[in-house]
Amino acid sequence: MTSHLKGVAKSTMSDQIRKELCEYKRDNPASTQKDLQRWLAGKFELKVSQGTISNTLKRSDNYLSAEIEKGRADIKRHKPTKYPDMEKVVYEWFLQHQERVNITGELILQKARDTMKLMYPHDDSDSNFSIGWLEKFKHRHGIKSFRRFGESGSVDVQDMEQKLVSIREKIDQFPMKDVFNMDETGLFYRLQADHSMTTKQLEGRKQDKERLTVVICCNEDGSEKIPLWIIGKYAKPRCFKNVNMNSLDCQYRANKKAWMTSVLFDEYVRSFDQMMHGRRVLLVVDNCPAHPRNIEGLRNVELFFLPPNMTSKIQPCDAGIIRAFKMHYRRRFYCKILEGYEVGQSDPGKINVLDAINLAIPAWTIDVRKETIANCFRHYKIRSASDVAINLDESTFDEETQDLETMIHQCGYRNKMDINNLMNYPGENQACSEVQKDDDEDDKVSLEPVTRKEALVASNTLHNFMIQYKNTTPELLDAIRKVRDELQIDLNFKGKQTTIESYFNRV
Repeated sequence: MTSHLKGVAKSTMSDQIRKELCEYKRDNPASTQKDLQRWLAGKFELKVSQGTISNTLKRSDNYLSAEIEKGRADIKRHKPTKYPDMEKVVYEWFLQHQERVNITGELILQKARDTMKLMYPHDDSDSNFSIGWLEKFKHRHGIKSFRRFGESGSVDVQDMEQKLVSIREKIDQFPMKDVFNMDETGLFYRLQADHSMTTKQLEGRKQDKERLTVVICCNEDGSEKIPLWIIGKYAKPRCFKNVNMNSLDCQYRANKKAWMTSVLFDEYVRSFDQMMHGRRVLLVVDNCPAHPRNIEGLRNVELFFLPPNMTSKIQPCDAGIIRAFKMHYRRRFYCKILEGYEVGQSDPGKINVLDAINLAIPAWTIDVRKETIANCFRHYKIRSASDVAINLDESTFDEETQDLETMIHQCGYRNKMDINNLMNYPGENQACSEVQKDDDEDDKVSLEPVTRKEALVASNTLHNFMIQYKNTTPELLDAIRKVRDELQIDLNFKGKQTTIESYFNRV
């Protein structure tokens, strides 16, 4: 069989490209099919046969009149469903019950099996409703996962508006730079975006729910991001061996459930009070049971507790700051996985607590933008003079979401998780109910000591790479040079006077 286009690999146009092709033909009716081929090659770097163009133009009325849904623009082939009547019944059932029942994927699959038996009792085909069928069914009908239950659903809006008055009166007493919000969040730091379902555990498939708690705090205008506090299950993980913990831009604490406790909260607030030396600031926190109200001896910080059951509607960290942090953490995590495969690691996703900390710190200090934080504070209007609330989902997270989706796509998961499911993974923000044994694998990996000589060689190698790298900037090279300068500070010639004899080995 001859190729459709000699010497060129097959290319298929997506629905969006087909629509643009029809629009171009409509606006340029004199264009020939060869002209359209050249136009596609120039705009989309896509080479297709004249037959493909002809078939597309025959259906131009359909493409020009159709509204292509977001998320479906990249679809290239439309495979009709095998049992459309059965799917219609299941979809109608879904619409009838979605308001009253927390419908899971397993419920949809079971309903499809039952409906299939009722509608096609004599069908002998092997109708295996797998997780793949479920994802396609949801995609065809625009079904997505949303967080159904939680604090937000139990908020009395009228009561919240009344209490917002007193909240604003308090916050208005402080300038924006002196109003801080602190909140903690769970983090499954090894969670991968693959939710394949199997009848038995397969290597690399079962989700790893090793958990940390990350404490986030920042001020209203986004000018100050307080260093993270990270809470794990082990006081001294072996991966911390040979590590100068004071050099990390965070604080690590531990308890058996990797969760915030009243003792840790007391320590955190006192540490924050010392950090705010000479200032008068307001620290807004929720009324979690682990947050004791009476902390004596604070000199610079005034604690302000939000009303019960309202933090999901009025706490800035819940408005999107934590989500932005997690999104950037996930992006860096998947980047590390891709990097691990490139250098030949067998299981690069099996990171330890130190690796997670080294991913979390830049995700917070570098990636979460000042503008994102300020927008989240404005979104909940906790200050009387707040601007009109913005749509955070559209204006704040589009770019970050796209970057994360691109990174997940590059990882090549067979059944990659929807981005909303990944960012709101069930149980991530719940306290751990199980305590693992002290001989956990994460506690068996220690950091190999690195000599100054090895560090100097590595820094020279990095410097040589960066001066050849096309995206190098002067700032990056200056940072590398500062590292090399720091490594050279404690060399022998700066420690004591040397003599000619010191350069010879003693026999």
